[in-house]
Amino acid sequence: MPGSDTEVDDGIRAAFIGPGNNSFCNYHPGLTGQPCNADGDFLPNGTRPEPRQPKPPDDWSPYSSRLEFELADFIYTRSQISAANLNTLLELWAASLVEAGGKPMFGSYKDMYRTIDNTRVGDVKWQSFTVKYTGDVVADPAPWMHDEYDVWFRDPLEVVRNMLANPEFADNMDLQPFREYNTTDSTRRWQDFMSGDWAWRQADIIAQDQDCLGSAL
Repeated sequence: MPGSDTEVDDGIRAAFIGPGNNSFCNYHPGLTGQPCNADGDFLPNGTRPEPRQPKPPDDWSPYSSRLEFELADFIYTRSQISAANLNTLLELWAASLVEAGGKPMFGSYKDMYRTIDNTRVGDVKWQSFTVKYTGDVVADPAPWMHDEYDVWFRDPLEVVRNMLANPEFADNMDLQPFREYNTTDSTRRWQDFMSGDWAWRQADIIAQDQDCLGSAL
């Protein structure tokens, strides 16, 4: 039957795949992608993940309220006014609240942008740093030798965490290296990253640590 498992030499699990079981895969015996709980304790194969707990309806974090979220959403996605004009608007708003002893929801455009960047709704906030050439400078240097450049990036660990947490990817992700063969003549097939020799060799190295057995690559 499609996807049925057998065991071959050295404890390597094999599974027939494809239409009419026209291919089979040998899976790495050490890094098996064993399911685990939030504490890292292994669970039986086939264990389904616990359902994701929805946020309480009154939790608008990192915003203090729904009104604060809707204001940020309106200004950032629909109005799209400049930072300078936003600062002016917030200052006028703050002045109008002085007599009542209140304060605006955001102190400045930086305050609002910081809150937006910290919003965690399946996305990962952008971060940046500045780089500049620090080598020897010639007599008539090119402009780039004195210029500074902004480098923008997203935390790769957070990106991967979001990918693993996305239920839409659950059945479309290889968690362990494999070698795929044609059932008729055992011709090796390569496709995707996990079917390559590099992934298998790296798994061999990692599996030498007994604490890593059962983990995913």
